[in-house]
Amino acid sequence: MVLPVGQDTGVAASSPDHATLMTARLVLRPLSRADLPAMHGLLSDPDSMKYWSHPPHTSLDQTEASLDRALVEDGTCRTWAITTDGQHCQGWATIFAVKDRIGWVGYILSPALRGHGHAEEAMRAVLDYGFEVWGLHRLTANIDPRNHASGGLLRRLGFTQEGLQRRDYLYDGDYLDTGVFGLLADEWRVKRNLPGRVPVLHEGPVVLRPLRNSDADALHAAYGDEDSMRYMPHAHYPSIDQTRAKIAGIVAGVTGSRNWAITTDGGECLGWALLHKETTAQIELGYILVPAARGRGLVKAAGAALLRHAFVDLGKHRVEAVLDPRNLASAGVLRALGFTLEGVRRQGFARDDEFVDSAIYGLLAPEWADTQLRGKG
Repeated sequence: MVLPVGQDTGVAASSPDHATLMTARLVLRPLSRADLPAMHGLLSDPDSMKYWSHPPHTSLDQTEASLDRALVEDGTCRTWAITTDGQHCQGWATIFAVKDRIGWVGYILSPALRGHGHAEEAMRAVLDYGFEVWGLHRLTANIDPRNHASGGLLRRLGFTQEGLQRRDYLYDGDYLDTGVFGLLADEWRVKRNLPGRVPVLHEGPVVLRPLRNSDADALHAAYGDEDSMRYMPHAHYPSIDQTRAKIAGIVAGVTGSRNWAITTDGGECLGWALLHKETTAQIELGYILVPAARGRGLVKAAGAALLRHAFVDLGKHRVEAVLDPRNLASAGVLRALGFTLEGVRRQGFARDDEFVDSAIYGLLAPEWADTQLRGKG
């Protein structure tokens, strides 16, 4: 169940599905027992554990006990493995000890990902899930006050330092202070400023309507198909439950994107189109189509509808699209829409143990307007 925004029951919110969360660079999937080696690598690392709540682990049994606690599905805890490819765990983020719509958050990141904004990106998705999907009222973070990097992260996320508990916990023989940070749901909603409801868009043979949870089963024809996903940021989903969890997170707003179902009549979902990674000046376009709907010009029409919405309704100056350079069919669609190939970012993305190039396409508002005047849009 998703607790409607602003509804206050006065009791604990029902725990929602443990959804996979997608961000611009990360895939946060539910933590699993297969993550034990990666988890132990962090929990046994003295530098990573310098400001943690306990000393570094000296045995795998200690980490296994921690993993057992993180995997408890009793409605009070959700823990995600932080990955760049949906597979390899490079840290984790958690909401835990939830009671009366109040919970705590925690996070840790591998040294390889630190210093590049990945922790903030992951936690934004987790906070969206906590407040908007779970319907929580407040989230608290307790840190070692000497951990200035973590304190800075919490402040950027909108947390307020509410106090300092003096020498209240024992760490390796010493009593240490605790910095207490808190964030309320109302404060997060002001901070996040996510886009509003998406309109229905019409273009040629397509009708783009807002994406719904019920579209997940239809979209699994693409997300569950290895061939359809070979150029996508993550591998295909063997289970339809994975697709349902992904779409549930998207519809709930955890990605901060604008999402439409591609249809021909406003009914049956034939694909997914989105605008995301929005800044004041630009926005990025994306799409996927189920196999049975290909070859009918639907993607081009959907792209044209999104471009009109981006340039006219949203007032963007630039629309960008990023794809695997081997995806020649998608590249052809972008060229037909007026995009220019601006360059190739070399091996900037990891997928299935392979470093993959990204082709960057761009279209500027004056260029798009010119094609409309010349009747080539």
